[in-house]
Amino acid sequence: MIYLFKKTQYKFKTYKSDAAPFFFYIEIFPFDTSLYLNPYTSYLIKTIERNPIVPIPMRVDRVFNGESSVIIRPREVVSFQISEEQLAVINPFHFLRCGIKNLIYFSEIRSSEQLFKHLSSKKLISWWEATRFLYGNLYRLEEDFSAFLKAYLHTMVKNYVEGEDLVSAAIQYCGIIEEVCKKRMQQNRILTEIDQEQSTVKMYKKKDFTTYKKLKKATEIQYHPELIDIEVINYSSNNWPKDTTTMNILESSVKKYIPLLFYDDLQECMLLNLKFLEENEKKILNPSTLIKKNIITIIDSKNYDDDFKNKYKWWNAFDSIKPDLVLKEMLQSFIK
Repeated sequence: MIYLFKKTQYKFKTYKSDAAPFFFYIEIFPFDTSLYLNPYTSYLIKTIERNPIVPIPMRVDRVFNGESSVIIRPREVVSFQISEEQLAVINPFHFLRCGIKNLIYFSEIRSSEQLFKHLSSKKLISWWEATRFLYGNLYRLEEDFSAFLKAYLHTMVKNYVEGEDLVSAAIQYCGIIEEVCKKRMQQNRILTEIDQEQSTVKMYKKKDFTTYKKLKKATEIQYHPELIDIEVINYSSNNWPKDTTTMNILESSVKKYIPLLFYDDLQECMLLNLKFLEENEKKILNPSTLIKKNIITIIDSKNYDDDFKNKYKWWNAFDSIKPDLVLKEMLQSFIK
């Protein structure tokens, strides 16, 4: 008798050529806990349901496997003038720490559901130590994600501080992001920079696809995402530069990524949010939580000097972020 056994999957499939860049956006609604029926995964989602710093794309594969990914890093401090006297600023350390917490929780959820395995502290540390020293030269994405964060400060935070309606602010915020994503996809162009040489390439190709339905010929357009080159610089052997103008490239490699993935996924999220806002069925997450946790800081405009900017820049290795402690806290809280 011959027995056929399905091969057990022990990790997520990844590709060496994939740079795996990711960043975060600020969500306006809590996670939908009804989608998770397993007591363990539903508990994890319940724990983070009101944490609005959401990874995009959700690179749980890299976290679980302990393989490097690339954090998209804004080139300047992310701030917005919300009044004549006040400035709202994103604190990179607290922002990334909250976002990485969500990424860790989702990595645990996906790995337990798909692989029936739990996150390893050793793999998690390996992922973070490899990731935090990498810089991917992604000017357009850096620019756009900075704009998305500024849009949140300009709409949600400004309206909250001034005591104005948050629903209209949320509609404006989601509309801004959706419009940028639509524009980028319609333009079908993305800037690349390899060895200090810039070029513009297409994000996708269009192909006509012919089908036959009830003996009738029909033609539809299919969109095929392109793999785009990205220069990845490793700063593990020397200090982070102050900015892109002072980069000392000691070790770099050229890998691939799919820029269309960012804009397509984010547009879909914003269109869904706008639908919920129109139907008025969900309660909006209040920006006050982000302010209380120092993810967003409100300061007097006159204090926005060089010392402050150096404190809030994205160009560092974030040594004080400890993802393994998040994992330990997560597992201990479930046991309790």
